[in-house]
Amino acid sequence: MAILLLLGGFCSIVFKRFKMPAVIGYLVSGIIIAAVGWASEETVEIVEFLSDIGLALMMFCIGMELNLTKLRRMGSFAILVVMIQVPIILVGGIVLGGMLLGLDSLQALIFGAIISGSSTAVVTIVLADQKNMSHSDVESLILVTVVEDVFQVLILSAISPLMSGSSMDLDGIIWMFVLIIAFMITAIVVGIALLPKFFDWLHKKMPAEVQVIIGLGICFGLAYLSIMIGMSMAIGAFLAGVIVSQSKNASKEIEDHVSPMKDVFMMMFFISIGMQISVEGLANNIIPILIIYLIYFLLKFGSVVLAFFVGNKPMALAYHSSIALVAMGEFAFIISKEALGANIISNDFYTAVIGAALVSMIALPVINTQNQKVIGAFAFKSPRFIQRAYHAMDVKRGVIYDRISSISKSTQNKFKTGLATVYVNVIIIAIIEVVFIMTNSDITEYVNAHTPDELSMYASSIVVLLLNFIVLIPSLYFIVRYMTFIQRIMLDAERRAIRSGEKQGYSLGVKIMRFFVRRNNWLLVILFDFIILLITPNNVDFLGHMIVLVAGAAVIVISLLYAYIRRS
Repeated sequence: MAILLLLGGFCSIVFKRFKMPAVIGYLVSGIIIAAVGWASEETVEIVEFLSDIGLALMMFCIGMELNLTKLRRMGSFAILVVMIQVPIILVGGIVLGGMLLGLDSLQALIFGAIISGSSTAVVTIVLADQKNMSHSDVESLILVTVVEDVFQVLILSAISPLMSGSSMDLDGIIWMFVLIIAFMITAIVVGIALLPKFFDWLHKKMPAEVQVIIGLGICFGLAYLSIMIGMSMAIGAFLAGVIVSQSKNASKEIEDHVSPMKDVFMMMFFISIGMQISVEGLANNIIPILIIYLIYFLLKFGSVVLAFFVGNKPMALAYHSSIALVAMGEFAFIISKEALGANIISNDFYTAVIGAALVSMIALPVINTQNQKVIGAFAFKSPRFIQRAYHAMDVKRGVIYDRISSISKSTQNKFKTGLATVYVNVIIIAIIEVVFIMTNSDITEYVNAHTPDELSMYASSIVVLLLNFIVLIPSLYFIVRYMTFIQRIMLDAERRAIRSGEKQGYSLGVKIMRFFVRRNNWLLVILFDFIILLITPNNVDFLGHMIVLVAGAAVIVISLLYAYIRRS
């Protein structure tokens, strides 16, 4: 303990002098311990035990920081940013991880999850010296990192069965998913309904240490239950923090007492990560480290700028905010460590991920100081066609928001509901396709084994693809239905603008919208379904896709005829 605490404290002081986060000092402490040969088998076991406590306490405190009341009041924009950027980064990580790093489907999914968040601690340190953003903008950006943590907990929940049950059969994975969903719903519903009142009673009747002891008991209890059903302990500890945070009185008392313990044991968590990294390993993996950092930087920067653009924020603010978020979050360490423990990623790749996270944390303060110069260079030195394109996009965005603001409140609410419905179903489709890619071979073999011998593997692949086609139909129907509704609202606003003389005629984009509005919804569902299957990796050739298209269309037509006859 003396070595761990003093070395960790000394290294954090050194890096603080260079305006670097203490986390880097903790990681370097672990690397030093491994390099000088202090990491005996007994030492490793002790540090791993202490790091587990640190992980649980860290996630418990993150959960307590999630103020649901504050999130409801001012979190709509933060949620919008995260809902746009996390899927982009997740999908981009899956695609680029497979292309540039040679990862298989499960490894690429985990890589996308690793790079999908930002470090709340590092971002907070950088924003403390930020002079180009208002206090409310800074607070909103910190809230973005908190919401990112929530999304990464959900992602970790989803991939936990795949990590812990990578050798399980399909039935086992499905059963584990059911257990996880039941556990999370029960913990949240029962916990929020009962425990906050219990903690309020404790606050009135019992001293602070009793509240802390019971709060930590619930934290480690839910962490243990998470492990029992095949999830990471981080998820249970996070849920415990969310539950405790709903007690208005006791939560502040518990957080004040737990935070110092969290700081000590969180250091142990990062030291344990550093102990698995060698200087030689970092040097040997310098190219993967730079590739991972470049992928992360481009995806994070581009997706945040897009989110701010969609949210109708000034582009200067979008640029400052996107740069401020380019530091890999604590979940990068949590998810990568879980994957390493499950033997899904190699030690070299784990080293590359940690190295890229270190690079992102070290580079962020340096890049952030050059923000204003880069914006000035873009404004005055970039090519004219880029400046004109940016100005045209900015004007078009303003016009769209003006059109939306001109419609009634009830229609605006329907418009927002429609967009939310489209978004949720797009995510559902993405999840379905990721699951299909990862389980395609297993499902095909299962179908082939439970059908007559004369049915070939090729025919089984077509059956599985047809099943995929059918599963996508409900989500695609909702998307097409609400997209046509949204387009009608935009067209009505466009017609009003033409009548009032603001516009002379329909633009090309509006003409395309009119084309889609006039099409039959089911034709669009079939078309989009076919396109999705065509671009999703599978073992079926183009002829097989055409067979699936015809068979899928026949299923829809027969279902519609049956429903029509029943109504008649």
